[in-house]
Amino acid sequence: MQQQPSGQQSAPTSPYAPVDQSGVTLDGLDIGEVVAEIHSQGYTVVEEFVGAEVIEPIREAFNTEVPITEMRFLGSTTGNTWRAHNLLAKTRAIDELLLDPRLRAIVEGVIGKYHQINIATLFNTLPGEFKQDLHQDDGLWPIPRPHPSFLCNLLIAFDDFTIDNGATHVVPQSHSWVKPVVQDIETLQIEMKSGSVLFWEGGLWHGGGANRTTDQERMGLFISHLISYLRPSDLQLVSVPREIVRELPRRLQRLLGYYPFGNGVDGLDPLDTLYDGVVVHPEARSAEHWRAARTSPLQDNAQ
Repeated sequence: MQQQPSGQQSAPTSPYAPVDQSGVTLDGLDIGEVVAEIHSQGYTVVEEFVGAEVIEPIREAFNTEVPITEMRFLGSTTGNTWRAHNLLAKTRAIDELLLDPRLRAIVEGVIGKYHQINIATLFNTLPGEFKQDLHQDDGLWPIPRPHPSFLCNLLIAFDDFTIDNGATHVVPQSHSWVKPVVQDIETLQIEMKSGSVLFWEGGLWHGGGANRTTDQERMGLFISHLISYLRPSDLQLVSVPREIVRELPRRLQRLLGYYPFGNGVDGLDPLDTLYDGVVVHPEARSAEHWRAARTSPLQDNAQ
């Protein structure tokens, strides 16, 4: 039996594997520690992730600029949650936040370098809203479990999240479970101050809590990231008009899905087609052209 040579190199790491963020620190935040907690328990909370200077312009956009959908039109029965979906088509208030190096590094550590924005939604949960059923965000994609992490989500608290106003329920470590949970399983409710952020892996069982107050609204920003080779829930390539995309930073354009994958656009980088409108490779020719230019192998051998 032939022995494996000593010192043989291991198989190359997939370009879609999570990025090792061990020892990485950005603006005083230990990125490796945050990522490790997400991988091990399915979630983590980073306190004071953003300040009022970030939150208030986005809150103002929600209150004055962006169209809002009352959730009864999307299947809810109460109408006590308002959401502003498809934010990148409606406001520039979140652009800088989406490019925060800490956020990008954490997402890369969970699902890898090549990812896209799946959802960007502002919501406001009003008094009287019911508790949300426990669910897994990655359940939309019919991929058998267990599977590698391909979805990384985060929720930034604009208001304080408390037990009474409906702080998010999580089932720790359930992202690694294969079987569904029962709805009455014991959960942990994540209370956090305004400016804090809850990160979780897409397989974690979780759900919004009931807002049992009479006078407290609970506003937050939900951002979901998906590995680049899966179809996003919100089709950013369709929903964000091209005239808006052209004005965005290049990194944000990539996050919307304008990245090379496979043949791209007839072998072209999608960003090139975004600007010049050319969707046919410049070297493409008619079949007649290639037949005329083709040299027969038999003719070559006869010479």
